[in-house]
Amino acid sequence: MGSMSKPALAATAAACAIAVLALFSYNQAPALSRGVTGRSVNNLRTVAANHLRGVNPATLAQVGKAVTQLVGPNASPAQYKQLANEVACATAIQGQNNFLRDAACANVEWYGPNRQNWYPGGKDVVPPHLKGELPGDFGFDPWNLGEDDLQERANEELYHGRWAMLGAAGILGQDVLSKMGYPIDAKWWNPAKLLLEGKPIDYLGNPNFVHASNIAAIFVCQFFLMAGAEIYRGYYESEEGAKGMYPGGMFDPLKLAKDPKKMEELKVKEIKNGRVAMLAMLGFYVQAFSTGKSPLDNLNDHMADPFNVHAPTTFN
Repeated sequence: MGSMSKPALAATAAACAIAVLALFSYNQAPALSRGVTGRSVNNLRTVAANHLRGVNPATLAQVGKAVTQLVGPNASPAQYKQLANEVACATAIQGQNNFLRDAACANVEWYGPNRQNWYPGGKDVVPPHLKGELPGDFGFDPWNLGEDDLQERANEELYHGRWAMLGAAGILGQDVLSKMGYPIDAKWWNPAKLLLEGKPIDYLGNPNFVHASNIAAIFVCQFFLMAGAEIYRGYYESEEGAKGMYPGGMFDPLKLAKDPKKMEELKVKEIKNGRVAMLAMLGFYVQAFSTGKSPLDNLNDHMADPFNVHAPTTFN
């Protein structure tokens, strides 16, 4: 590559970048992909000229040169593709090239050294044990909780996040059904209170559906159901199960994990939603304790008088 002229180098790098971005960009640049589809290698220079007119050729030349120098003679095709993506992404970030960044960083923004950081531009604040290898790793661990066993801490966070998503959905669902006229108490903590007081509860307000009145029977059923779930989870976290927190199979009825690349993105989305759900559950607990009202009732009160009904006034 050292004997090539600058225009030829730029054109070759452009062709390389076009191919990488079109094939491995999670459809972030559909027009670019359509332009490459069905084209021969010899025609990629024309595609580059048509679709990257606003891109500095020196930037593309830098991408091609860096990939060629770093990939090495013994690299596998998968390693070459990953490196090409990362180099293109890093080059785009450094040169503030939004077009190239939107396409090239699609595969590397959640993982690896070029992932998004909780503190933009502050790579020095990322602890050394957070290397971007796990979903949702944005470099935030101020108390170094994951320093000794990062994988186990990540599993615990995901586990609690999944429960929080189920809990938040159940609490809001109960509240919504109550507002729709179903004979259901909107206060999500009342069913357990009624059982402890020896009073029966009816699922969805219908005594013919599920009429729960014996707290001991409920405890036994929940114990065996939870124990079964925990044993099953423990198997998939064992060396024999070897699938950890993502067993698939019956737990993936929609086959969302069929595409491995898409699965890596979905893992990030799951943990992000789990974190939001854990914060929501914390908010529900505080609201219930301080106001004695359901989440939607609190929201309605705030919307009716936002300047006088909010967290500080509620605590006072």
